[in-house]
Amino acid sequence: MGRVNSAPNTRADERSLLIALFLLGLLSRLPFTSQILYHWDSVNFVFALDRFDVSVDQPHIPGYPLYVLLGRAVRGLIPDPNTALIAIALVSTGLSVVALYLLGKAMFSRTTGLVAALALATSPLFWFYGEIALPHSLDTLMVIAMAWLLYRVRQGEQRLLMPAAIVMAVAGGLRPQTQVFLMPLALFAAWGASRRALLPALALMIAVDLAWLIPLLDSAGGLSRYVSIFNAFSGRFNASTAVYAAGLSGITRNLTKIGTYTLYGWGAAAVSTAVYAITRLPTLPRLLKSRRAWFLLFWMAPSLGYYTLVHMGQQGLVFVYLPALILAGAESVHRLLGARSRAMWALVGAGIIAQAAVFVFVPTYPLGESSIKLLTWDTLRIHDAYYLERLAQVRAQFPAERAIVVGAQWRHLQYYLSGYPLIRFDLIDTSDLEAGQSAGNNETLKVFAPSDLTGRADGDPAYLIVFDDDLLPFFDAPEEAKLTTSGTVRVTYVEVRSGEKVYVDADSFGLMPVSSTR
Repeated sequence: MGRVNSAPNTRADERSLLIALFLLGLLSRLPFTSQILYHWDSVNFVFALDRFDVSVDQPHIPGYPLYVLLGRAVRGLIPDPNTALIAIALVSTGLSVVALYLLGKAMFSRTTGLVAALALATSPLFWFYGEIALPHSLDTLMVIAMAWLLYRVRQGEQRLLMPAAIVMAVAGGLRPQTQVFLMPLALFAAWGASRRALLPALALMIAVDLAWLIPLLDSAGGLSRYVSIFNAFSGRFNASTAVYAAGLSGITRNLTKIGTYTLYGWGAAAVSTAVYAITRLPTLPRLLKSRRAWFLLFWMAPSLGYYTLVHMGQQGLVFVYLPALILAGAESVHRLLGARSRAMWALVGAGIIAQAAVFVFVPTYPLGESSIKLLTWDTLRIHDAYYLERLAQVRAQFPAERAIVVGAQWRHLQYYLSGYPLIRFDLIDTSDLEAGQSAGNNETLKVFAPSDLTGRADGDPAYLIVFDDDLLPFFDAPEEAKLTTSGTVRVTYVEVRSGEKVYVDADSFGLMPVSSTR
């Protein structure tokens, strides 16, 4: 059986391959992009495009100053903010695929680089994040670019220390925690470099860092104010996840998320890695002594350590280390079947087709709504339809001056129903173990006359609209109130009559007589 020549042999072939990989990453995403801002954080970023203020989550901590600046620049070309941020994700996706090919080629071989690039391009999780307005695709690009530069520095190319310093600082300005996670890898890569090369690179990195850090701190009102905002924001999440606050239950919760998200993003490459590890078990100790293995470990360990011991949030966070795992999978399949390249490429082809099929065809809850949730095209379709239909119904039936909206995902409503009075009722996030329960943020009873919210006279009729069906179990409506749904979309509402007020507390909301002492 003849050997398949998978690697380009000329510069023209190489350029053609790079262009093809970029277009694969970009064009494969175009038919599936989201119409509605997908995530709470997406809304934060869009608000930040107009006014940067981390004290009101525009955007959320730690700030992402260069990402917001880039978003503003792209919005100058693409006015719709959701589309502008998705455009950044689309281009970043294509470039990430190219970058992983270059890294794989530098670390292992052209074949490994190509397999890794195809695996990343078709990873259902990475595909999903290329369709929405979040910075994780761009962060993936910066992580891979840093790894490529740092690996070459480790191999003795000290002239790349200066570009690596710039990319490292820019990565920090786009997403500050990424720079922190990659610093141990940078130290490992630069260990042994001459002071003549290292000190100017370090000075340059600090200078670029200060260029975005000083305005970020200034926008928050100074360092102490920024630290205060940071601690308050982190405390909202770490209380139930960090080992120092939640103990073993926090670690268990984090590891469950890490394992699920990583396997979904790793996909077929996880299978080849596992098979290689099992079949070559006696040689693994020797393999782990290699510089490449240590490079991958220094790359992955800091973020994995933090996510395990402190907090693991949404699934896109895995991209800071996932490319390293995909590289391991690509090299594994190459080592297992490299002598029989036709078999290898047949297996790789089956893997990437299967991964693409998962994203395009598999439902969000393949085993039922109480089972595992997969981020697929179905997830985007459901999310877009949910908001588009409900927003249209509210706007069509309820004028803003006579409506009061109660929402769980109220950040979206602040943006899409900006003229409507809004009452926030938080539920625990769907990724948490107590998902769907009241977050209990309204610790004290709050009572509102309709006129307090709408600005109209007390005698004017008003409507209390329950935007999210998830809130209905907490809606304590009076027995005489008539609940109904509008048209084909379930938007539950009740008329607030004369002599009634709206109340909200930790566990419920609804209407109450003015004379009630509740």
